[in-house]
Amino acid sequence: MHSSNGGGCCDCGDTEAWKSGACCSLHLIDNEQNTQDVRSLIGQDLRRRLQDHIYVIFKYASDTLALPKSDQVALPSLLQREEESNDSATVVYNDESHTYDYVIKKLSEACKCDNKKASDFATIIDREGRSIVIQGTTQSCNAVKQQMVKPDGYSMESRNSKPLQTYVFPINVVAHQEFSILLLSWLTTLSQRCEIIRLIVSDIFVSKETDKEECILRKLMVADGRMWKGARNSYFKLIMSTLMLNMEMKKDLSVHYTKLYAKLMEDFVDDDQELNVSIMCLSVQLFTVPSISLYLAEHEHLLEILLTSLLIACCTEVKPYENAAGHGTLTDDDQINMVLDKKKMKETLHRFANVFLDLKYALGTVPTEWTDCLKERFLKFFNLYVKMTGCFEGLDGIERKTDRHLEQEPEWQTGVTVHMRFVPVIKYMMNWCESSIDVLLKCLTLTIHRLSLYYAQTDSALIKVPYGSKEYQIVDWDITKKKVSVHYPLSRLLAALLVTTSRFDSITPDQLLSLFESPDQLLAMSDRSLRALALCAQTMASAWRRNGLALVNQVYYSHEIRCRPESFDRDLQMLQVCSALLNDSDRLFVTFLQRYNLITPGLNFDKTHIVALHEELVDLLLYVCFERYDSYIACVDFKEIARREIIHVLASGAKPHSRIYKLLPDSITDVPEWEEVLKDVAEFCPTVAVHNVAKYRLKDECVLEVNPHFYHYATPNDQTNAIDETCKRRKAAKQSHVFVPRPSPPFKNLWKKALNILCCHTFLYYVHSLLHDPVIVDEAAKSDSSDKLLEKVLYLIGSAIVEERERVKKNLSDPFNFCQRAEEENIMEAMRQSVDKPSFSNNKDMVCWIVSACDDVQQRRLGVSQDDSASHDDSFEVAPRPADDLEKARLRKKNAETTRNALLAKMRSQQQSFKAKHSVDLDSIELEQASVSALDTETEDMDSSAVDVNMQPVCFVPRLQIAAANASEVKDICILCQDSSKDIILVLAAYVQVSSVLSKDRSSSKPFEVDACVDITNRNGVHVSTCSHAMHFSCWTEYYEHQKKQYQYRSQRRLHNRYDIDKNEYDCPLCRRLSNCIIPVVSQHCITKVRGLLNAPPTFPTVSSSNEPNLQSEQMLNSMEFLNRLDDTTASASFSAEENEAANNLLLLREDWVDASDTIPPASSPVPPAILPAAVEEPVVLMEVGGDDFEDILPPRPARTSTTKMNYKTSIKLAFEEMEKCFNSACLGLKPTDPIALQQDKCLLVWRSIAYTVQSLEMISRFKKEPIMQDPTIRDQKTLTGITRSAFLKSRLDQVSKSKREKMMRLLVGESDGETVLLTTNIFSSMVNLMFAADSLLAANKSKKESERSTRAIQNDRNILHLCTVAQIAQIMLFIDVNEITTSDAICDSDLIRALNQIRSYAHFEPLTNVDDLKLEACVKESFAPFVRSCTLLMRYATGVEPDPILKSSDDMSVMLKYLDLPTDICDILCLSTDGNTLHPAIQKWCSHSIIVKSNPSAADTVSNPKRLFPYLSSASLLVTLENDYSDVMEKASEFKCPRFPVEDEAIHPTLCMICGVILCSQTYCCQEDVDGRSVGPSTFHSLQCSHEHGVFLRIRQCRILLLNRNRGCFRPAPYVDRHGETDIGFK
Repeated sequence: MHSSNGGGCCDCGDTEAWKSGACCSLHLIDNEQNTQDVRSLIGQDLRRRLQDHIYVIFKYASDTLALPKSDQVALPSLLQREEESNDSATVVYNDESHTYDYVIKKLSEACKCDNKKASDFATIIDREGRSIVIQGTTQSCNAVKQQMVKPDGYSMESRNSKPLQTYVFPINVVAHQEFSILLLSWLTTLSQRCEIIRLIVSDIFVSKETDKEECILRKLMVADGRMWKGARNSYFKLIMSTLMLNMEMKKDLSVHYTKLYAKLMEDFVDDDQELNVSIMCLSVQLFTVPSISLYLAEHEHLLEILLTSLLIACCTEVKPYENAAGHGTLTDDDQINMVLDKKKMKETLHRFANVFLDLKYALGTVPTEWTDCLKERFLKFFNLYVKMTGCFEGLDGIERKTDRHLEQEPEWQTGVTVHMRFVPVIKYMMNWCESSIDVLLKCLTLTIHRLSLYYAQTDSALIKVPYGSKEYQIVDWDITKKKVSVHYPLSRLLAALLVTTSRFDSITPDQLLSLFESPDQLLAMSDRSLRALALCAQTMASAWRRNGLALVNQVYYSHEIRCRPESFDRDLQMLQVCSALLNDSDRLFVTFLQRYNLITPGLNFDKTHIVALHEELVDLLLYVCFERYDSYIACVDFKEIARREIIHVLASGAKPHSRIYKLLPDSITDVPEWEEVLKDVAEFCPTVAVHNVAKYRLKDECVLEVNPHFYHYATPNDQTNAIDETCKRRKAAKQSHVFVPRPSPPFKNLWKKALNILCCHTFLYYVHSLLHDPVIVDEAAKSDSSDKLLEKVLYLIGSAIVEERERVKKNLSDPFNFCQRAEEENIMEAMRQSVDKPSFSNNKDMVCWIVSACDDVQQRRLGVSQDDSASHDDSFEVAPRPADDLEKARLRKKNAETTRNALLAKMRSQQQSFKAKHSVDLDSIELEQASVSALDTETEDMDSSAVDVNMQPVCFVPRLQIAAANASEVKDICILCQDSSKDIILVLAAYVQVSSVLSKDRSSSKPFEVDACVDITNRNGVHVSTCSHAMHFSCWTEYYEHQKKQYQYRSQRRLHNRYDIDKNEYDCPLCRRLSNCIIPVVSQHCITKVRGLLNAPPTFPTVSSSNEPNLQSEQMLNSMEFLNRLDDTTASASFSAEENEAANNLLLLREDWVDASDTIPPASSPVPPAILPAAVEEPVVLMEVGGDDFEDILPPRPARTSTTKMNYKTSIKLAFEEMEKCFNSACLGLKPTDPIALQQDKCLLVWRSIAYTVQSLEMISRFKKEPIMQDPTIRDQKTLTGITRSAFLKSRLDQVSKSKREKMMRLLVGESDGETVLLTTNIFSSMVNLMFAADSLLAANKSKKESERSTRAIQNDRNILHLCTVAQIAQIMLFIDVNEITTSDAICDSDLIRALNQIRSYAHFEPLTNVDDLKLEACVKESFAPFVRSCTLLMRYATGVEPDPILKSSDDMSVMLKYLDLPTDICDILCLSTDGNTLHPAIQKWCSHSIIVKSNPSAADTVSNPKRLFPYLSSASLLVTLENDYSDVMEKASEFKCPRFPVEDEAIHPTLCMICGVILCSQTYCCQEDVDGRSVGPSTFHSLQCSHEHGVFLRIRQCRILLLNRNRGCFRPAPYVDRHGETDIGFK
């Protein structure tokens, strides 16, 4: 898929738009039947009346819509009222200079309306082009206008742009204009439905078959600049529905359009509307039709009109040429020397850029037959183009700075932009020239003539330059002293025309030379290309560093893929042509040396500059002589060219298809066959990762074809990366690391003499001097650059030898005799002597190969027989190394081995010495380890008598919890101070947020509330995540204060902040992850000791240590005893609300932190002694990080002064205070001093976060189909460990609200909490709350001994888990989807079915018949599994006991149930007896509650809600299912319209909510809503209703995902890839 701008109509039936099959089956029938004019079906009288009426409509519409935008506008006399009216309207027009916010602000001020209404006005203005903002008297409307156009002194936008286009029109003018739009829309509808009316409307549109002189079409097009978007669209659609559907009418339209093109373009430049709402968008519809385009070029001067329009933006004045004497009599046309006005071009170029596209469209159709008229028109166009191109010759010329750096960077972007615009135009223009030899030669003559005029002005002087023993005459131009540029478009146009002549075999070199006055003129005209190349070379050699970045950027773009075809490539072609046509190659090479300043170095050139310039010159010779993969230069086809380009694009590594496409020139990508070539040279590497894309990797057999000196590397870094990657792959494949030249395709006959430069005396002298240069030969003077220079010189020599060998294979007497000339100039002798020189050691293999290859060529010259096939394969292999080299390599390997053995012996000696010196310390360590091992063995022996060694681990076994507490943990290190000796608690950087990702019912958008009872749909919760990085609390405090100061600093300067200090946000110091909370780091030993479990008995009866029959009764007794005691103990929790409030108020009078020695004053209602709660909290003993015990964790709160030194006890309190503040701020938006924050239970948020985070991780692992106990990531592990342990400790630090927690515990005995009972809550969340509530109440019970309280803590955990498990199964059976378990013919009976109906009978639900026991069992297990997995994960981190290792590989339900000390059968969990009549007594209490009875899903007065039934309630929350084909997704949005302003507009972005599937109108102002006094977009507003400020949206037309998190958002690629495995944002 691809997105493009501009409108159009269906091409079905257009034979010029299709190669074959222009009509579909429906249109084919119509075309065969419609052979007659349908207008003849009606009578002449009716036809005449239709014409008159339609003309009147057109006349009326054109008169009213073409009215000027002025306050004095008046209707035509026929439409004016007899009586004058004072009624007016203030109309605001759209422009592209002001933002939405500015317009809204001005409208709200001028119209005295709210922002919502002003936003609606702004939306209408944007989509319709204008809007009436007020209607009334002329005076009142003028007052509003004055307010709208009045500038704001403080507004930068108001000062830098024009005022808003605001006018006061008579109300009748606006009414007539709106009615005209309706009439044109009505005509469009009629034309689409009736063929006769369509043809009549078309005739009247272009003034055919009418006696009216005025053309309606011309009138509307001329007035297009004065219209607004709605008016333009009205007649655009009419044109598309009438004129564009008939070829003759389309031709007439194009003629009118071409004649008015200059006027329309002028209006378009003055206007600021985009192209898609202007009449200029018709160009692509008209100029791309081949027959119309050629007709307009031949008869309507299309090409000249387009280019003339472009000249308006470039040139403003002309003056005669200077120094043109000696060129004969100059014509009037020659006297015109256009001068570039760069300032004007810069201002208007962005508007005139459409002319370049129109030129490309017009030149896109190459004529197959040339008429005399067409030739004349094209040559006039070409002559005009040559004149204009001459304006850009030498644009942005620059002189080398030698004294000081450039103070101000010159403007350079305009020249580069114009160059990019001209690239496709020149390409298509060359196609026209190539189609006719006569046209080509005439264009070549015109270009040479025009260039000779410039040459006469600047390049006429010649000088003699000595080199070697002779002097050579060249053009006098030193680029280090005179102005030079990278822009020589006219010279490059000459190069393009010259190489195009190779298409015609009849053209000879002598014929081309005859076009020039002399060879000197050819050399002078090619000199500009050489200057540009020399400038780029010296810039890369850092010789122009003082000229700033403007030059660097221009040089970069001259080699960049978008500019390269018409800059760098043309320069090389010009030199290749010059080398082939000139007989004096020595003179040409000396010119090369002089331009590179290697004969007379420039000022301030040092040794490094000279060496770099030598490298660049050798590169240039390689490019000119051997880079011939061009169909105009060499005998090569498209596949060979594409193959070489693709190989070198992939040489630097695997790349995605889109990247390859961008790095290839248009001449390759325009041909569809290039992808077949890609498949031949590269292998497709798909990807399965979301964040990666599929790539193409170069095949191994193509690695040898990589040229290290390939000429299309944009930067030196690209070349280095390609060489490095190629060397790695060659080394891995055990191939030679030496790059041996490969044969190049032969030159075409016209350019076959181009290689003569390699055999000329000056070149050979230059190579000989380089091989003897001290920079290369002298070891003391060598550098890395010297090695690179030598490598390039050797590669150049090798390439010349390979060229001669290939020629000798075909013709023994071939005139190219490089080897002979190299022998004569002693180059080969120097090569033979340098084999053993140290300076050539890095290139020794290459030198050996060159000597061998040269000898091979000479033998062939002498007629010695050679096996060509073997030579062709073996000639690219490195010559075998001499025997002495192999011996030296063997000696080096032996010496290295000896050195390595000596180092190892020295290390062993040092180890023995250290051990002997510290033998006492080592012995003590060994004794200590032995004693620890013996103690562990003794403990295991003691425990083995009570517990079977083969028993699976159970989380409630005290021995295992104690062992887990005593196990060593990896201590965290502060990432800020790296000091492990500080006596300060560590904290984790965490992020807390309210989430609704687990919600099963999004119909309600209630805000988050802190409630002990979570709804069964798990509507929202608190999610916690951490990056696992720990800090000392004191270090974190200092860092956070620094973050605050930095935030204030950036806010004062209006800089972007990634975090919001007002929401306690900060960046993790190490990974920069956004955080807003801290979690204290507490060890498992500390938590175990706090709970008193270290003094617990080693074991007590569990499920796994008894027989199953006895266990059921024992387990029931334990849970029933627990419920009975709980009922007796918490009976006082149901006292009146007034008593509750009094007790709470009494607690609120206390300070935030209470000393442990203080006692809590008794409440107004006495609290009876109980098993779980207590009236007085007792001090808790904790373990410090260092291992020392301390008591009274709650000392008096220290004063926060700078002199107070923080210790471990103080840091614990402050860390938990900060944690509580962060939770309240992130989840509730509360401050610590808010009354709500003081009254709520401070632990509920933490408990809620534990349950929600565990459930989230369980759902993620279930979605990934991974075991729940698979080794977690360090982030998940730290999150669960930190938050769970902090919850145990926080329950003891905070003041216990006993009545609330006792009332919470009453859920287990069947009581309700308002409108909620246990079975209507999310059982797992309730279980977490109950477990921690029971633990906090038990910790406050001072009447129990420590050992008894430790035993009771484990029993409480086990009983609560067992009861909640029973409740979970009962809830599933009550709220199960009946359709999932019943069938029409199944009659089954089982224990599970009986239990199902028994539980339903408790709730007065109707019994179910035709229940399939297999379906029921599967449904219950599917719904029950997430609960068991979540409990397993929770108890692993709450107790520290590791479950059976088998759970790391797979989820075994029986193993998890045994770990939780539960029976492995669902019926056994329900305590069902063998007769099937006895269920757990608590089930009846829970089910018989009135709330449960009323919630019967099958009741007659209640509509069943599948979102509150199982297994849907336990299923994973997934995003909406998308179609496999993105075109199906596009179809959903094809007819979407804004719900508030249902108009067709490309600005509308249909957005799909990935959570609920609703399509919204996004990224616009039309559907904004006000939330808490601020305007938010439709996506943000929907996320508030749907997913609690979090959202995942698919922007359908842009093909990308929008992720929202409150006020933040980011874009990601859509989950769709093309056939190349890539995403495509925006279909670009």
